[in-house]
Amino acid sequence: RVASGIITSSLSQSMNDNGLSPLLVSKMADIFAWTIDFFSVQKNDKFKIAYEELYAEGEYIGIGEVKSALFNHFDNDFYSFYFEHEELDFPDFYDENGKSLRKAFLKAPLQFSRISSKFNPRRYHPVLKRIRPHLGTDYAAPTGTPILSTADGVVIERSRTRGNGNYVKVKHNSVYTTQYLHMSKFKSDVKRGTKVKQGDVIGYVGSTGLATGPHVCYRFWKNGKQVDPYKQKLPEAKAMKESIVPDFELFVDKVKCQLDSIEYPVKKTEEEEKEDEKEEIEEDLEA
Repeated sequence: RVASGIITSSLSQSMNDNGLSPLLVSKMADIFAWTIDFFSVQKNDKFKIAYEELYAEGEYIGIGEVKSALFNHFDNDFYSFYFEHEELDFPDFYDENGKSLRKAFLKAPLQFSRISSKFNPRRYHPVLKRIRPHLGTDYAAPTGTPILSTADGVVIERSRTRGNGNYVKVKHNSVYTTQYLHMSKFKSDVKRGTKVKQGDVIGYVGSTGLATGPHVCYRFWKNGKQVDPYKQKLPEAKAMKESIVPDFELFVDKVKCQLDSIEYPVKKTEEEEKEDEKEEIEEDLEA
């Protein structure tokens, strides 16, 4: 099946408006987790998607693999193509140039939330009521939201302090380390020495320690110094083998044409949007 949509408020709302499964929201977030900052998705961003629907004896049973997708963000097109090949260790998503969408670090430790406080050496602390450096990025989300390790690594700390609350610290290599603060609880099998893969759940959002509400404070070290991860040039994933490139180019030429041929829904005028809002209000009042 193929589908498309124009975002008016959020990706999930746009999917719902187009009668699409909410599972596709999660799949899109997974595919573009390394390239799209879903906390900055804006009105009029657009998407196209081609995916499998699974049936058994004629009965619909769920969503299968996403085969290709396009996300238009700030008027820039981001493509993804699911590519399988005998020389690849496993199938994965690549852009139109054969570059893996899988980066060394995820954009964020949560799938969906909002940034409530950025890295700021001169932030006014809401609890302590004084200027205190904020050497992390806060993501507000409901208590219990899964927190993900942003890269492969080894857990070097799973502890609790008065300020940090419950936290996990992961060492990724000799250069990079990350930390996740204010957890409500740890994932039960995550201990000191546990090896984690990128995207593994390591704990759950909470408000332990010095916190005014549920969130995760994401901290990032480079060569032993805390830095703003969004101002770093982070390492890329491994490049595709040269021997595979010709097969990929033949594959993507056909699939990209199919994806490009999918049309976006006709965008409503401001008058039509206002009329829809008016009808929704009237329906709510009648209910």
